[in-house]
Amino acid sequence: MDEFGLIQVYFAGAPAAQQGCGLDHRQALGIGDDAAVLAPIPQGQQLVVTTDSLVENRHYLADVDPTALGHKALAVSLSDLAAMGAKPWAFTLNLHLRGIRKPWLEAFSKGLNALALEHGMSLVGGDTVSVQAEEAVVVTAMGLVPLGQALLRDGLQPGDELWVSGSLGDGVYALKHKPRAKKLLWPQPRLALGQALREQQLAHAAIDISDGLASELGHLLERSQARARGTGLTAHVHLQSLSQCLGPELQAAVNRNELDLQQACLLAARSGDEYELLFAAPLAARPAIEALALQLDLRLTPIGRVDLTNACPTGQPASNDMAQSRWYGLDGHPLSLSQDALAGFNHFQPPAGQET
Repeated sequence: MDEFGLIQVYFAGAPAAQQGCGLDHRQALGIGDDAAVLAPIPQGQQLVVTTDSLVENRHYLADVDPTALGHKALAVSLSDLAAMGAKPWAFTLNLHLRGIRKPWLEAFSKGLNALALEHGMSLVGGDTVSVQAEEAVVVTAMGLVPLGQALLRDGLQPGDELWVSGSLGDGVYALKHKPRAKKLLWPQPRLALGQALREQQLAHAAIDISDGLASELGHLLERSQARARGTGLTAHVHLQSLSQCLGPELQAAVNRNELDLQQACLLAARSGDEYELLFAAPLAARPAIEALALQLDLRLTPIGRVDLTNACPTGQPASNDMAQSRWYGLDGHPLSLSQDALAGFNHFQPPAGQET
């Protein structure tokens, strides 16, 4: 089997390549030509585009269940769409493989197509290439959002509460202790949550937690500070609140006295591979958010707040250190933490045992 046979057998003929929102037009064309011709973007909608790469031995192990990998390859990009409040539309797939392994491809395409069909997405193209070293899977996902209504990172406002969805910490814990944990292999993108936050205008800002809560909070602060131009923002995060949304694997480790509660909370604060949403909302939105949690059957936990810091002198731009986060221990007292203590996933850090 060559490249064209691989594409035809495992992807071009799959349900996701024959249907879905991106091909929902009689003049649309998916896999099979030099490029895809997609359905017209509905009036009043904007296209949201995101790309994610999963690289062997950095983002997944070589012996991972290929069905789970197919699911995760699309799920991580869907999580980005969720953070923007977008509705999934279409995607492309690039595979960098050492060789054509039919059972692996069959299982991988099964996981990929199942998630695509669940969300009405069209597989509209991509590429395959042979590699000698690590394999990789690259997905580019497209979604739709009403014009001007996308949830962004730069909307933090003084008085906002900080919320997280689901549970945190099992990503980093599973990497070390249980690499086949469901949370790590089968992430569930919070698309319904993101769309509801946008539709009900509940959130001022949102981001998906892929590289760690503390790291993603830093991104929210940085972007919002740049937009504020002179008004400093400080995020206050309480480990006592964070302890209410620890992942089941991490909570079990605490129950077995393998970790104390504060250690577990700090792990949850820097854990990547979570694909939950961190969002900021005004205090007045709390009842609606609590009602939304019940409606979606999804835990939504307030973990802190955003306040003003000292404003810059008139005419001077805000400095980066005016956007900061402060963390409080289980006793409510401020914690003195090194930068590394809450460092998230570093995509350019070599795997253990390798030199740069």
